[in-house]
Amino acid sequence: MKKKSAGVVRYLELNLGNSGGSADRFTPQRFKPDTELEVLRIIRRAGCDKKLKGIFVNTSGFAASREYLWELRTALEACKSNGKKIIAYFDNADLDLYCLVCAADKIIMEQGGMLNIIGYSWGRLFAKESLEKLGVGFRELRYLKYKSANETFSRTSISDADNEQYGAYLDEIFDLTKKAIIKSRSLDEDKFNSILKDGIVLSPSEAKSRGLVDESGREEKVRETITRAEFGESGEGEVFFISAGNPGFSLLNQGQKAARYAPARAGRFTKTEIAVVHAKGNTDLERGMGCRNIARIIRELGKKPRVKAIVVRIDSPGGSAVAADFIAAAIRDTKKEIPVVVSMGQTAASGGYWAGMYGSHVTVTPYTLTGSIGVIGGWFYDRGLNGKLGLGSGSLIRGEHADLMTGIFIPHRDLSDDEEDQFRRCLLDLYAEFVKKAAESRKIKNDEMEKLAQGRVYSGLASQRLGLTDSLGGYLEALDTARKLAEIPETKKIHIREYPRPKFLEGLASRLFVSAGLTLPSGQTAFFPAALKTIVPGNASGKILEDLQYRISNNGRAMPILPFGLE
Repeated sequence: MKKKSAGVVRYLELNLGNSGGSADRFTPQRFKPDTELEVLRIIRRAGCDKKLKGIFVNTSGFAASREYLWELRTALEACKSNGKKIIAYFDNADLDLYCLVCAADKIIMEQGGMLNIIGYSWGRLFAKESLEKLGVGFRELRYLKYKSANETFSRTSISDADNEQYGAYLDEIFDLTKKAIIKSRSLDEDKFNSILKDGIVLSPSEAKSRGLVDESGREEKVRETITRAEFGESGEGEVFFISAGNPGFSLLNQGQKAARYAPARAGRFTKTEIAVVHAKGNTDLERGMGCRNIARIIRELGKKPRVKAIVVRIDSPGGSAVAADFIAAAIRDTKKEIPVVVSMGQTAASGGYWAGMYGSHVTVTPYTLTGSIGVIGGWFYDRGLNGKLGLGSGSLIRGEHADLMTGIFIPHRDLSDDEEDQFRRCLLDLYAEFVKKAAESRKIKNDEMEKLAQGRVYSGLASQRLGLTDSLGGYLEALDTARKLAEIPETKKIHIREYPRPKFLEGLASRLFVSAGLTLPSGQTAFFPAALKTIVPGNASGKILEDLQYRISNNGRAMPILPFGLE
Protein backbone atom coordinates (compact mmCIF):
# COMPACT_ATOMS: atom_id res chain seq x y z
CA MET A 1 0.00 0.00 0.00
CA LYS A 2 1.29 3.43 -0.90
CA LYS A 3 2.55 5.41 2.05
CA LYS A 4 0.57 8.58 2.72
CA SER A 5 2.32 11.77 3.73
CA ALA A 6 2.66 12.62 7.40
CA GLY A 7 0.27 15.07 8.90
CA VAL A 8 -2.44 15.65 11.47
CA VAL A 9 -6.08 14.72 11.04
CA ARG A 10 -8.98 15.42 13.36
CA TYR A 11 -11.57 12.86 14.43
CA LEU A 12 -14.58 13.19 16.65
CA GLU A 13 -14.89 10.64 19.45
CA LEU A 14 -18.65 10.34 19.93
CA ASN A 15 -19.30 8.67 23.28
CA LEU A 16 -22.89 7.48 23.19
CA GLY A 17 -22.85 5.85 26.63
CA ASN A 18 -25.51 7.40 28.87
CA SER A 19 -26.46 9.91 26.16
CA GLY A 20 -29.86 11.39 26.74
CA GLY A 21 -29.96 9.84 30.21
CA SER A 22 -29.39 10.92 33.77
CA ALA A 23 -26.03 11.14 35.47
CA ASP A 24 -24.55 8.10 37.18
CA ARG A 25 -21.31 7.12 38.84
CA PHE A 26 -19.49 7.11 35.48
CA THR A 27 -20.51 10.70 34.78
CA PRO A 28 -18.22 13.61 35.74
CA GLN A 29 -20.03 16.02 38.06
CA ARG A 30 -19.97 18.92 35.61
CA PHE A 31 -21.22 16.82 32.68
CA LYS A 32 -24.73 17.49 31.37
CA PRO A 33 -25.94 14.56 29.25
CA ASP A 34 -26.81 15.47 25.68
CA THR A 35 -30.40 14.95 24.66
CA GLU A 36 -31.19 12.57 21.80
CA LEU A 37 -31.73 15.53 19.50
CA GLU A 38 -28.43 17.14 20.49
CA VAL A 39 -26.51 13.95 19.67
CA LEU A 40 -28.10 13.83 16.21
CA ARG A 41 -27.27 17.49 15.65
CA ILE A 42 -23.66 16.83 16.69
CA ILE A 43 -23.43 14.11 14.04
CA ARG A 44 -24.94 16.40 11.42
CA ARG A 45 -22.50 19.17 12.27
CA ALA A 46 -19.58 16.74 12.09
CA GLY A 47 -20.72 15.57 8.66
CA CYS A 48 -20.44 19.12 7.33
CA ASP A 49 -17.28 20.07 9.26
CA LYS A 50 -14.39 20.37 6.80
CA LYS A 51 -11.88 20.19 9.67
CA LEU A 52 -12.99 16.66 10.62
CA LYS A 53 -11.93 13.58 8.67
CA GLY A 54 -14.24 11.20 10.48
CA ILE A 55 -16.10 10.02 13.57
CA PHE A 56 -15.18 7.32 16.05
CA VAL A 57 -18.48 6.02 17.43
CA ASN A 58 -18.04 4.53 20.91
CA THR A 59 -21.14 2.57 21.95
CA SER A 60 -19.81 1.31 25.28
CA GLY A 61 -22.51 1.70 27.95
CA PHE A 62 -25.13 2.64 25.36
CA ALA A 63 -28.62 1.27 24.88
CA ALA A 64 -31.54 2.82 23.04
CA SER A 65 -34.82 2.05 21.33
CA ARG A 66 -34.83 0.70 17.78
CA GLU A 67 -36.31 3.87 16.40
CA TYR A 68 -33.53 6.06 17.86
CA LEU A 69 -30.83 3.63 16.76
CA TRP A 70 -32.26 3.94 13.25
CA GLU A 71 -32.07 7.74 13.50
CA LEU A 72 -28.43 7.54 14.60
CA ARG A 73 -27.62 5.14 11.78
CA THR A 74 -29.30 7.41 9.23
CA ALA A 75 -27.33 10.41 10.51
CA LEU A 76 -24.03 8.48 10.33
CA GLU A 77 -24.80 7.32 6.79
CA ALA A 78 -25.34 10.95 5.82
CA CYS A 79 -21.87 11.70 7.22
CA LYS A 80 -20.39 8.95 5.07
CA SER A 81 -22.08 10.40 2.00
CA ASN A 82 -20.22 13.64 2.79
CA GLY A 83 -16.90 11.79 2.65
CA LYS A 84 -16.36 11.22 6.39
CA LYS A 85 -14.89 7.96 7.63
CA ILE A 86 -16.84 6.18 10.38
CA ILE A 87 -15.12 3.82 12.82
CA ALA A 88 -17.31 2.09 15.41
CA TYR A 89 -16.58 0.18 18.62
CA PHE A 90 -18.84 -2.02 20.73
CA ASP A 91 -18.32 -4.30 23.71
CA ASN A 92 -21.65 -6.13 23.90
CA ALA A 93 -24.37 -5.77 21.31
CA ASP A 94 -27.70 -7.20 20.26
CA LEU A 95 -29.02 -7.15 16.70
CA ASP A 96 -30.27 -3.57 16.97
CA LEU A 97 -27.05 -2.06 18.30
CA TYR A 98 -25.07 -4.13 15.81
CA CYS A 99 -27.22 -2.70 13.01
CA LEU A 100 -26.19 0.78 14.18
CA VAL A 101 -22.45 0.05 14.15
CA CYS A 102 -22.83 -1.49 10.69
CA ALA A 103 -23.04 2.05 9.37
CA ALA A 104 -19.27 2.26 10.01
CA ASP A 105 -16.49 1.65 7.52
CA LYS A 106 -14.71 -0.45 10.17
CA ILE A 107 -16.14 -2.21 13.22
CA ILE A 108 -13.99 -2.98 16.25
CA MET A 109 -15.33 -5.39 18.86
CA GLU A 110 -14.14 -5.45 22.45
CA GLN A 111 -11.73 -8.37 22.91
CA GLY A 112 -13.88 -9.75 25.73
CA GLY A 113 -17.22 -8.78 24.24
CA MET A 114 -20.22 -10.75 22.99
CA LEU A 115 -22.49 -10.30 19.98
CA ASN A 116 -26.07 -11.45 20.49
CA ILE A 117 -27.87 -12.13 17.21
CA ILE A 118 -30.95 -14.10 18.21
CA GLY A 119 -33.42 -11.86 16.36
CA TYR A 120 -36.66 -10.16 17.38
CA SER A 121 -39.62 -11.17 19.49
CA TRP A 122 -42.82 -9.65 20.81
CA GLY A 123 -44.95 -10.95 23.62
CA ARG A 124 -47.00 -10.01 26.63
CA LEU A 125 -47.78 -11.15 30.14
CA PHE A 126 -51.13 -12.74 30.91
CA ALA A 127 -52.64 -12.15 34.33
CA LYS A 128 -56.10 -13.71 33.99
CA GLU A 129 -55.32 -16.70 36.19
CA SER A 130 -53.50 -14.52 38.72
CA LEU A 131 -56.54 -12.27 39.03
CA GLU A 132 -58.78 -15.30 39.47
CA LYS A 133 -56.57 -16.56 42.30
CA LEU A 134 -56.80 -13.15 43.94
CA GLY A 135 -60.57 -13.06 43.56
CA VAL A 136 -60.62 -10.25 40.99
CA GLY A 137 -63.06 -10.52 38.10
CA PHE A 138 -62.58 -8.81 34.74
CA ARG A 139 -64.94 -8.07 31.86
CA GLU A 140 -63.33 -6.96 28.60
CA LEU A 141 -65.32 -4.17 26.95
CA ARG A 142 -64.00 -4.79 23.45
CA TYR A 143 -65.90 -4.28 20.20
CA LEU A 144 -63.05 -3.84 17.67
CA LYS A 145 -61.15 -6.67 16.02
CA TYR A 146 -57.58 -5.57 16.72
CA LYS A 147 -57.98 -3.49 19.90
CA SER A 148 -56.28 -5.98 22.21
CA ALA A 149 -55.04 -3.76 25.03
CA ASN A 150 -56.92 -5.66 27.74
CA GLU A 151 -56.08 -9.20 26.63
CA THR A 152 -53.51 -9.30 29.42
CA PHE A 153 -56.42 -9.62 31.85
CA SER A 154 -58.88 -11.57 29.71
CA ARG A 155 -56.77 -14.29 28.05
CA THR A 156 -54.03 -16.80 28.74
CA SER A 157 -52.47 -16.85 25.25
CA ILE A 158 -51.85 -14.56 22.28
CA SER A 159 -54.98 -14.01 20.17
CA ASP A 160 -55.34 -14.44 16.41
CA ALA A 161 -55.69 -10.67 16.05
CA ASP A 162 -52.35 -10.06 17.78
CA ASN A 163 -50.69 -12.85 15.85
CA GLU A 164 -51.76 -11.06 12.69
CA GLN A 165 -50.99 -7.44 13.54
CA TYR A 166 -47.87 -7.83 15.66
CA GLY A 167 -46.64 -10.64 13.42
CA ALA A 168 -46.84 -8.29 10.42
CA TYR A 169 -45.05 -5.58 12.41
CA LEU A 170 -42.23 -7.96 13.40
CA ASP A 171 -41.88 -9.30 9.86
CA GLU A 172 -41.46 -5.81 8.47
CA ILE A 173 -38.96 -4.44 10.97
CA PHE A 174 -36.94 -7.69 11.14
CA ASP A 175 -36.63 -7.74 7.36
CA LEU A 176 -35.54 -4.08 7.42
CA THR A 177 -32.80 -4.78 9.97
CA LYS A 178 -31.56 -7.88 8.14
CA LYS A 179 -31.33 -6.05 4.81
CA ALA A 180 -29.48 -3.11 6.39
CA ILE A 181 -26.86 -5.42 7.93
CA ILE A 182 -26.44 -7.56 4.80
CA LYS A 183 -25.97 -4.48 2.61
CA SER A 184 -23.61 -2.70 5.00
CA ARG A 185 -21.34 -5.71 5.50
CA SER A 186 -21.61 -7.01 1.91
CA LEU A 187 -22.80 -10.36 3.23
CA ASP A 188 -24.38 -13.23 1.39
CA GLU A 189 -28.03 -13.44 2.47
CA ASP A 190 -28.03 -17.24 2.82
CA LYS A 191 -24.88 -17.08 4.92
CA PHE A 192 -26.34 -14.44 7.20
CA ASN A 193 -29.56 -16.42 7.57
CA SER A 194 -27.50 -19.42 8.65
CA ILE A 195 -25.80 -17.26 11.29
CA LEU A 196 -29.20 -16.26 12.64
CA LYS A 197 -30.34 -19.87 12.59
CA ASP A 198 -27.30 -21.45 14.22
CA GLY A 199 -25.94 -18.78 16.51
CA ILE A 200 -27.04 -17.25 19.78
CA VAL A 201 -23.94 -15.35 20.86
CA LEU A 202 -20.65 -14.87 19.05
CA SER A 203 -17.21 -14.23 20.48
CA PRO A 204 -14.93 -11.66 18.81
CA SER A 205 -13.03 -14.36 16.90
CA GLU A 206 -16.27 -15.96 15.68
CA ALA A 207 -17.76 -12.61 14.70
CA LYS A 208 -14.61 -11.72 12.76
CA SER A 209 -14.41 -15.08 10.97
CA ARG A 210 -18.03 -14.65 9.82
CA GLY A 211 -17.36 -11.16 8.47
CA LEU A 212 -19.45 -9.35 11.07
CA VAL A 213 -16.58 -7.29 12.55
CA ASP A 214 -13.19 -6.18 11.26
CA GLU A 215 -11.02 -6.14 14.38
CA SER A 216 -11.09 -6.94 18.06
CA GLY A 217 -9.34 -4.93 20.72
CA ARG A 218 -9.56 -1.75 22.70
CA GLU A 219 -7.93 1.69 22.70
CA GLU A 220 -4.76 0.60 20.91
CA LYS A 221 -6.73 -1.14 18.17
CA VAL A 222 -8.94 1.90 17.69
CA ARG A 223 -5.97 4.22 17.27
CA GLU A 224 -4.21 1.72 15.02
CA THR A 225 -7.28 1.25 12.79
CA ILE A 226 -7.86 4.97 12.36
CA THR A 227 -4.17 5.71 11.77
CA ARG A 228 -4.00 2.97 9.15
CA ALA A 229 -7.14 4.29 7.45
CA GLU A 230 -5.64 7.79 7.24
CA PHE A 231 -1.92 7.22 6.68
CA GLY A 232 -1.62 3.69 5.27
CA GLU A 233 0.08 0.62 6.70
CA SER A 234 3.45 2.27 7.30
CA GLY A 235 2.43 5.90 7.17
CA GLU A 236 3.40 8.46 9.76
CA GLY A 237 0.95 10.94 11.10
CA GLU A 238 -1.08 11.98 14.08
CA VAL A 239 -4.77 11.62 14.79
CA PHE A 240 -6.11 14.36 17.03
CA PHE A 241 -9.41 13.61 18.78
CA ILE A 242 -12.06 15.98 19.97
CA SER A 243 -14.87 14.68 22.15
CA ALA A 244 -18.64 14.69 22.28
CA GLY A 245 -20.97 12.90 24.64
CA ASN A 246 -20.17 11.55 28.08
CA PRO A 247 -16.41 11.75 28.82
CA GLY A 248 -16.91 9.16 31.56
CA PHE A 249 -17.32 6.53 28.82
CA SER A 250 -14.39 7.68 26.67
CA LEU A 251 -12.41 4.71 25.34
CA LEU A 252 -9.48 6.96 24.48
CA ASN A 253 -9.17 8.23 28.06
CA GLN A 254 -9.55 11.83 27.12
CA GLY A 255 -11.47 12.85 30.22
CA GLN A 256 -12.81 16.36 30.69
CA LYS A 257 -9.68 18.06 29.36
CA ALA A 258 -10.40 17.05 25.77
CA ALA A 259 -11.72 19.62 23.33
CA ARG A 260 -15.52 19.51 23.41
CA TYR A 261 -17.78 19.33 20.37
CA ALA A 262 -21.36 20.57 20.47
CA PRO A 263 -24.28 21.09 18.06
CA ALA A 264 -24.02 24.04 15.70
CA ARG A 265 -24.81 27.30 17.46
CA ALA A 266 -27.02 29.99 15.99
CA GLY A 267 -25.35 33.00 17.57
CA ARG A 268 -26.54 35.30 20.33
CA PHE A 269 -28.21 37.81 18.00
CA THR A 270 -30.26 35.22 16.11
CA LYS A 271 -33.96 35.69 16.84
CA THR A 272 -35.46 32.95 14.69
CA GLU A 273 -36.40 29.77 16.53
CA ILE A 274 -37.80 26.32 15.82
CA ALA A 275 -39.20 24.84 19.02
CA VAL A 276 -39.08 21.11 19.76
CA VAL A 277 -41.78 19.99 22.21
CA HIS A 278 -41.35 16.56 23.80
CA ALA A 279 -44.59 14.69 24.52
CA LYS A 280 -43.66 11.42 26.23
CA GLY A 281 -45.66 9.04 28.36
CA ASN A 282 -49.28 7.97 28.65
CA THR A 283 -51.79 10.52 27.42
CA ASP A 284 -52.89 11.78 30.81
CA LEU A 285 -53.87 15.33 31.64
CA GLU A 286 -51.62 15.76 34.67
CA ARG A 287 -49.39 12.68 34.90
CA GLY A 288 -47.50 10.73 32.24
CA MET A 289 -47.22 13.04 29.26
CA GLY A 290 -48.92 15.85 31.16
CA CYS A 291 -51.14 16.71 28.20
CA ARG A 292 -52.67 19.82 29.75
CA ASN A 293 -49.22 21.37 30.17
CA ILE A 294 -47.93 20.21 26.78
CA ALA A 295 -51.00 21.68 25.05
CA ARG A 296 -50.43 24.96 26.87
CA ILE A 297 -46.77 25.04 25.79
CA ILE A 298 -47.71 24.42 22.13
CA ARG A 299 -50.30 27.21 22.17
CA GLU A 300 -47.95 29.69 23.89
CA LEU A 301 -45.11 28.94 21.48
CA GLY A 302 -47.44 29.51 18.55
CA LYS A 303 -47.99 33.09 19.74
CA LYS A 304 -44.33 34.02 20.12
CA PRO A 305 -42.99 36.07 17.18
CA ARG A 306 -39.53 34.47 17.31
CA VAL A 307 -40.93 30.92 16.97
CA LYS A 308 -41.43 30.22 13.27
CA ALA A 309 -42.30 26.50 13.53
CA ILE A 310 -42.81 23.76 16.10
CA VAL A 311 -41.77 20.12 16.08
CA VAL A 312 -43.77 17.91 18.47
CA ARG A 313 -42.00 14.66 19.27
CA ILE A 314 -44.50 12.04 20.43
CA ASP A 315 -43.63 8.84 22.30
CA SER A 316 -46.85 7.47 23.73
CA PRO A 317 -48.93 4.25 23.83
CA GLY A 318 -52.06 6.30 24.56
CA GLY A 319 -54.27 6.38 27.63
CA SER A 320 -56.96 9.02 28.06
CA ALA A 321 -58.92 10.18 24.99
CA VAL A 322 -59.65 13.52 26.62
CA ALA A 323 -55.97 14.12 27.31
CA ALA A 324 -54.92 13.08 23.79
CA ASP A 325 -57.46 15.50 22.31
CA PHE A 326 -56.01 18.37 24.37
CA ILE A 327 -52.80 18.05 22.36
CA ALA A 328 -54.56 17.28 19.08
CA ALA A 329 -56.63 20.45 19.41
CA ALA A 330 -53.57 22.53 20.33
CA ILE A 331 -51.73 21.29 17.24
CA ARG A 332 -54.79 21.77 15.00
CA ASP A 333 -55.28 25.37 16.18
CA THR A 334 -51.61 26.37 16.28
CA LYS A 335 -50.83 25.12 12.77
CA LYS A 336 -53.18 27.83 11.47
CA GLU A 337 -50.52 30.33 12.56
CA ILE A 338 -47.22 28.46 12.11
CA PRO A 339 -46.22 24.97 10.89
CA VAL A 340 -46.46 22.22 13.50
CA VAL A 341 -44.57 19.11 12.41
CA VAL A 342 -45.12 15.89 14.33
CA SER A 343 -42.24 13.44 14.75
CA MET A 344 -43.35 10.01 15.92
CA GLY A 345 -40.79 8.21 18.04
CA GLN A 346 -40.68 4.67 19.39
CA THR A 347 -44.46 4.43 19.89
CA ALA A 348 -47.14 6.84 18.76
CA ALA A 349 -50.25 4.72 18.66
CA SER A 350 -53.84 4.80 19.88
CA GLY A 351 -54.04 7.96 22.01
CA GLY A 352 -50.48 8.70 20.91
CA TYR A 353 -51.61 8.72 17.27
CA TRP A 354 -54.68 10.76 18.21
CA ALA A 355 -52.47 13.43 19.82
CA GLY A 356 -50.36 13.94 16.69
CA MET A 357 -52.69 13.27 13.77
CA TYR A 358 -53.40 16.97 13.01
CA GLY A 359 -49.76 17.85 12.38
CA SER A 360 -48.94 20.01 9.35
CA HIS A 361 -46.69 17.11 8.41
CA VAL A 362 -46.18 13.81 10.25
CA THR A 363 -42.84 12.00 10.11
CA VAL A 364 -42.36 8.47 11.37
CA THR A 365 -39.40 6.10 11.62
CA PRO A 366 -39.68 2.67 9.98
CA TYR A 367 -39.61 1.07 13.44
CA THR A 368 -42.26 3.26 15.04
CA LEU A 369 -45.31 1.41 16.35
CA THR A 370 -48.25 3.55 15.28
CA GLY A 371 -51.90 3.49 14.23
CA SER A 372 -54.20 1.56 16.60
CA ILE A 373 -57.10 3.87 15.87
CA GLY A 374 -59.61 2.52 18.35
CA VAL A 375 -60.78 2.52 21.96
CA ILE A 376 -61.32 -0.17 24.55
CA GLY A 377 -62.61 -0.48 28.08
CA GLY A 378 -62.52 -2.96 30.92
CA TRP A 379 -64.37 -3.62 34.15
CA PHE A 380 -62.57 -4.99 37.20
CA TYR A 381 -64.80 -6.19 40.02
CA ASP A 382 -64.75 -8.14 43.27
CA ARG A 383 -65.06 -11.87 42.65
CA GLY A 384 -64.12 -13.07 46.10
CA LEU A 385 -61.24 -10.69 46.85
CA ASN A 386 -62.66 -9.09 49.97
CA GLY A 387 -64.03 -12.39 51.25
CA LYS A 388 -60.50 -13.79 51.18
CA LEU A 389 -59.33 -10.74 53.11
CA GLY A 390 -62.17 -10.95 55.61
CA LEU A 391 -63.39 -7.51 54.56
CA GLY A 392 -66.97 -6.40 54.14
CA SER A 393 -68.74 -3.16 53.26
CA GLY A 394 -72.16 -1.58 53.42
CA SER A 395 -73.55 1.36 51.48
CA LEU A 396 -76.63 3.49 50.90
CA ILE A 397 -77.50 4.22 47.29
CA ARG A 398 -79.82 6.48 45.37
CA GLY A 399 -80.29 5.41 41.77
CA GLU A 400 -80.78 2.02 40.11
CA HIS A 401 -77.13 1.55 39.17
CA ALA A 402 -75.41 3.56 41.91
CA ASP A 403 -74.10 0.41 43.61
CA LEU A 404 -71.68 0.01 40.70
CA MET A 405 -69.61 2.73 42.32
CA THR A 406 -69.26 1.00 45.67
CA GLY A 407 -66.75 -1.52 46.92
CA ILE A 408 -63.39 -1.93 48.62
CA PHE A 409 -60.39 -1.68 46.30
CA ILE A 410 -62.62 -2.34 43.27
CA PRO A 411 -66.38 -2.32 42.50
CA HIS A 412 -68.22 -5.03 44.38
CA ARG A 413 -70.00 -6.55 41.35
CA ASP A 414 -69.87 -7.20 37.61
CA LEU A 415 -71.88 -5.30 35.02
CA SER A 416 -75.27 -6.56 33.96
CA ASP A 417 -75.90 -7.13 30.25
CA ASP A 418 -77.92 -3.92 30.08
CA GLU A 419 -75.17 -1.96 31.78
CA GLU A 420 -72.53 -3.36 29.42
CA ASP A 421 -74.71 -2.36 26.48
CA GLN A 422 -74.59 1.23 27.71
CA PHE A 423 -70.79 1.07 27.94
CA ARG A 424 -70.69 -0.45 24.45
CA ARG A 425 -72.67 2.43 22.97
CA CYS A 426 -70.41 4.95 24.70
CA LEU A 427 -67.22 3.27 23.50
CA LEU A 428 -68.44 2.96 19.91
CA ASP A 429 -69.51 6.61 19.88
CA LEU A 430 -66.00 7.63 20.97
CA TYR A 431 -64.50 5.28 18.39
CA ALA A 432 -66.62 6.88 15.67
CA GLU A 433 -65.32 10.29 16.75
CA PHE A 434 -61.72 9.01 16.63
CA VAL A 435 -62.19 7.62 13.11
CA LYS A 436 -63.90 10.82 11.93
CA LYS A 437 -61.14 13.05 13.28
CA ALA A 438 -58.41 10.77 11.88
CA ALA A 439 -60.09 10.81 8.47
CA GLU A 440 -60.41 14.58 8.60
CA SER A 441 -56.81 15.15 9.67
CA ARG A 442 -55.37 12.76 7.08
CA LYS A 443 -57.79 13.77 4.29
CA ILE A 444 -58.98 10.20 3.85
CA LYS A 445 -62.62 9.21 3.31
CA ASN A 446 -64.31 8.05 6.48
CA ASP A 447 -65.12 4.57 5.18
CA GLU A 448 -61.53 4.13 4.00
CA MET A 449 -60.21 5.19 7.40
CA GLU A 450 -62.55 2.68 9.05
CA LYS A 451 -60.80 -0.09 7.08
CA LEU A 452 -57.43 1.06 8.49
CA ALA A 453 -58.76 1.42 12.02
CA GLN A 454 -60.40 -1.24 14.22
CA GLY A 455 -57.47 -0.73 16.62
CA ARG A 456 -54.85 -2.21 14.28
CA VAL A 457 -51.20 -1.29 14.85
CA TYR A 458 -48.73 -0.68 12.01
CA SER A 459 -45.02 -0.22 11.55
CA GLY A 460 -43.87 3.21 10.44
CA LEU A 461 -43.23 1.82 6.97
CA ALA A 462 -46.77 0.50 6.67
CA SER A 463 -48.33 3.68 8.09
CA GLN A 464 -46.56 5.76 5.49
CA ARG A 465 -47.70 3.50 2.64
CA LEU A 466 -51.29 3.64 3.90
CA GLY A 467 -51.37 7.43 4.30
CA LEU A 468 -51.57 7.49 8.10
CA THR A 469 -48.28 9.41 8.14
CA ASP A 470 -46.51 11.58 5.55
CA SER A 471 -42.85 10.60 5.38
CA LEU A 472 -40.09 8.52 6.90
CA GLY A 473 -37.72 10.35 9.20
CA GLY A 474 -36.82 11.31 12.73
CA TYR A 475 -35.85 14.45 14.61
CA LEU A 476 -33.58 15.87 11.91
CA GLU A 477 -35.99 15.25 9.06
CA ALA A 478 -38.78 16.82 11.11
CA LEU A 479 -36.64 19.92 11.69
CA ASP A 480 -35.82 20.12 7.98
CA THR A 481 -39.51 19.87 7.11
CA ALA A 482 -40.39 22.52 9.69
CA ARG A 483 -37.79 24.87 8.24
CA LYS A 484 -39.12 24.30 4.73
CA LEU A 485 -42.77 24.80 5.69
CA ALA A 486 -41.85 27.98 7.58
CA GLU A 487 -39.94 29.17 4.49
CA ILE A 488 -36.73 29.73 6.43
CA PRO A 489 -33.74 29.76 4.02
CA GLU A 490 -31.25 26.94 4.55
CA THR A 491 -28.47 29.50 4.95
CA LYS A 492 -30.22 31.31 7.79
CA LYS A 493 -29.09 30.38 11.29
CA ILE A 494 -31.78 29.44 13.76
CA HIS A 495 -32.13 28.53 17.42
CA ILE A 496 -33.43 25.06 18.17
CA ARG A 497 -34.85 24.92 21.68
CA GLU A 498 -36.45 21.97 23.46
CA TYR A 499 -39.56 22.25 25.65
CA PRO A 500 -39.79 20.99 28.37
CA ARG A 501 -36.47 19.29 29.03
CA PRO A 502 -36.76 15.65 27.86
CA LYS A 503 -37.22 13.07 30.57
CA PHE A 504 -37.61 9.34 30.77
CA LEU A 505 -41.09 7.85 30.53
CA GLU A 506 -42.59 8.15 33.97
CA GLY A 507 -43.41 4.83 35.57
CA LEU A 508 -47.07 3.98 35.76
CA ALA A 509 -46.50 2.73 39.31
CA SER A 510 -46.37 6.33 40.50
CA ARG A 511 -50.03 6.78 39.66
CA LEU A 512 -52.64 6.81 42.41
CA PHE A 513 -54.54 3.55 42.80
CA VAL A 514 -58.12 4.72 42.29
CA SER A 515 -61.15 2.52 41.65
CA ALA A 516 -64.35 3.87 40.21
CA GLY A 517 -65.89 6.08 42.86
CA LEU A 518 -63.35 5.23 45.58
CA THR A 519 -60.00 6.87 46.33
CA LEU A 520 -57.82 4.74 48.56
CA PRO A 521 -55.48 5.95 51.29
CA SER A 522 -51.91 5.77 50.00
CA GLY A 523 -50.88 2.94 52.30
CA GLN A 524 -53.51 0.57 50.91
CA THR A 525 -51.89 0.44 47.48
CA ALA A 526 -49.34 -2.02 48.89
CA PHE A 527 -51.93 -4.79 48.91
CA PHE A 528 -51.71 -5.71 45.24
CA PRO A 529 -47.86 -5.78 45.02
CA ALA A 530 -47.70 -8.15 47.98
CA ALA A 531 -50.56 -10.32 46.71
CA LEU A 532 -49.28 -10.56 43.15
CA LYS A 533 -45.77 -11.46 44.24
CA THR A 534 -47.13 -14.51 46.03
CA ILE A 535 -48.58 -15.74 42.73
CA VAL A 536 -46.39 -14.39 39.90
CA PRO A 537 -42.66 -15.12 40.07
CA GLY A 538 -39.79 -12.69 39.55
CA ASN A 539 -40.25 -9.22 38.10
CA ALA A 540 -43.39 -10.16 36.18
CA SER A 541 -45.62 -9.11 39.08
CA GLY A 542 -44.27 -5.56 38.94
CA LYS A 543 -44.94 -5.25 35.22
CA ILE A 544 -48.46 -6.58 35.58
CA LEU A 545 -49.04 -4.31 38.56
CA GLU A 546 -48.05 -1.14 36.74
CA ASP A 547 -50.54 -1.79 33.98
CA LEU A 548 -53.20 -3.11 36.35
CA GLN A 549 -53.08 -0.05 38.59
CA TYR A 550 -53.44 2.30 35.65
CA ARG A 551 -56.36 0.41 34.14
CA ILE A 552 -58.21 0.03 37.45
CA SER A 553 -57.82 3.75 37.99
CA ASN A 554 -59.68 4.12 34.67
CA ASN A 555 -62.22 1.35 35.35
CA GLY A 556 -65.06 1.40 32.82
CA ARG A 557 -63.65 4.33 30.85
CA ALA A 558 -63.11 4.31 27.09
CA MET A 559 -59.36 4.30 26.52
CA PRO A 560 -57.35 4.65 23.33
CA ILE A 561 -54.36 2.65 24.59
CA LEU A 562 -51.98 -0.15 23.63
CA PRO A 563 -51.10 -3.24 25.64
CA PHE A 564 -47.70 -3.23 27.27
CA GLY A 565 -45.48 -5.58 25.31
CA LEU A 566 -42.42 -7.69 26.10
CA GLU A 567 -40.01 -7.24 23.20
